[in-house]
Amino acid sequence: MKEAEVYKLLDKYGISHPKYKLFKLNEEVSFDTFPCVIKIHSDKVVHKSDVGGVITNIQNNRSLKSAKKEIIKNLKKHSITLDEDDEFIVEEEIKGIELFLGGVFDTIFEETIVFGKGGTLVEIEKDITYIDTESDEKEILKSIEKTKISKIFPQFRGKKYDLKLLIKTIKKFQKMFKNEDILEIDINPLIINEKGIFAVDARIKKGEKQKKEFVKKNNSLFNIKNVAIFGATDKKEKVGYAIAKNALKSKANIYFVNPKLKTLFNKKVYNSLNQLPQIDTAVIAIPTKYVLENVKSLIKKGVKNIIIISAGFKESGNIQAEEELSRLAKENDINIVGPNCLGIYYSKLNLNLTFAKSKIYKGKIGLISQSGAVLTALMDKASKYKIGFSHIISMGNMADFNFAHAIKELNEQKSCEVIAIYAEGMQFGKAFLEAIRNSKKPILLFKAGKSDAAKKAAFSHTGNIAGDYEMIMTLSEIAGAKIKDSIESLIFSPKFLNEQNVIILTNAGGPGTILTDLVSKHKDLLELDKKTIEKLNAILPPTWSHNNPIDIIGDATAKRYKNALEIIKNLSDIIFVIITPQYMTNAKAIAKELLNYKNTIPILLGDKSFESAKKLLDKNKKLYFTSLEEASKIL
Repeated sequence: MKEAEVYKLLDKYGISHPKYKLFKLNEEVSFDTFPCVIKIHSDKVVHKSDVGGVITNIQNNRSLKSAKKEIIKNLKKHSITLDEDDEFIVEEEIKGIELFLGGVFDTIFEETIVFGKGGTLVEIEKDITYIDTESDEKEILKSIEKTKISKIFPQFRGKKYDLKLLIKTIKKFQKMFKNEDILEIDINPLIINEKGIFAVDARIKKGEKQKKEFVKKNNSLFNIKNVAIFGATDKKEKVGYAIAKNALKSKANIYFVNPKLKTLFNKKVYNSLNQLPQIDTAVIAIPTKYVLENVKSLIKKGVKNIIIISAGFKESGNIQAEEELSRLAKENDINIVGPNCLGIYYSKLNLNLTFAKSKIYKGKIGLISQSGAVLTALMDKASKYKIGFSHIISMGNMADFNFAHAIKELNEQKSCEVIAIYAEGMQFGKAFLEAIRNSKKPILLFKAGKSDAAKKAAFSHTGNIAGDYEMIMTLSEIAGAKIKDSIESLIFSPKFLNEQNVIILTNAGGPGTILTDLVSKHKDLLELDKKTIEKLNAILPPTWSHNNPIDIIGDATAKRYKNALEIIKNLSDIIFVIITPQYMTNAKAIAKELLNYKNTIPILLGDKSFESAKKLLDKNKKLYFTSLEEASKIL
């Protein structure tokens, strides 16, 4: 669309722009408002400034006529010849602070708005944020506040700028973007001054939006009573063996299916689907070529939940088969988890339908993971520290059941209190954001695929589009998710979500200061009151820090650590205890004392000096770190 056409569209939605007038190629130009700007108005020129197609700060009509001639010369230098279809647009020059307001139809999040600092360096400075077209005023404000340019509100250098008017303009922009056939739009600059906000230069690319249909679920994935495991086997090296063994202790009724076996783990094995009693859930761990036929047969039997462990679908190029799974799930109103997944776990029934090796403890975390390998690593670490789960869902390729479904499902499960998500690719962004907004439970999100190389790896692994990392992270955070920067934090940080204050106890000032900076990004450091300081004065050397971080000096013994902890132990649920290897430091003795305080998190900054201390902590399943950065990431 040409600029004048864009202005007419902006008029339709009440978005202000400069006064303007169009002129034919051979028409004499004149204008009644100065200073003004003249621009080439032609489909032959996309980036007008790059070819000398814009001249600003014109003070009178004589200069305006000269400017027109100059533009024609500039275009000829770039081999652009004008004809009778080409025009010039003259508009009033509006001065103020340059903002950027754009939109792109994203493959994941569909209509997505980009806002930030405008001007010619917008692509270099990248002071931008993302706004969903479904965001309300609170979300829009949160997005704006993520930019540096937001510091101009409400006043900058003696001039007032109306933040409410900007939000109102963005709301109009959202409506326009959703209602019109727009694939891409740039308003650069969007000028803001004391008089208002004006779209000064705009570009729109129109076209049909290719939207994917998101299908809501009517059946709970965890409405489970009778489970059949297809591919259960006595061969220990097979996935079907591990799943069958893990499922044995469940309160659900478990049935094994294998055409070549009679018994497994002293249980009857059914040779075909037709021999089975009525089931509601099926786990498929059979060769890929038989999966579709199996799924169709299960649907005829009324099965509502199908977990496909088998790989060999979209991730390996078998797109058609995976699309067929999607169609079957949609048309028959069932849940299909996977394919290419690890399985699911449901604590209420002690139902472990995964082939993971680690013991699973019951807890309050609902864990969702796209990668089976990452999931097994998290489950193994959680098992070490007896961290429990209410539910586990391995998503795999997400042919049907996706993140939005999983979030909604876990919100309806009373035993789940925190939802933790490891994501690689993403689908149905609008539904995903809506699920986050509607969640009554905290959502922790770690997203892989930040670099271009990682995006390719994520695609080859799960067959999903990784998407723009910053876009996904920003939109998810604004919608209400808590963004995590380590996968381990997905299982460690739920314990500390409601704790606002942190105490740092250290025998070295430098590490204490570094950790303070890292912690401050997430939590506040507890301010010590006078009584606490007086108690610490009584047991610490006079040179201790007298504030938090509590630096108990380099010659601190295990006794000094213990004495300090006795005073502060009830002041916070998070006490980071830094230990550095001084000559007089008995790390093992200190570690032994820390075992008596559940709210302490040791940070051992060294290597050989801490070997025995680490063994002691590992033996007692006490969480500890060897890096300040990694420790802070659990917050």
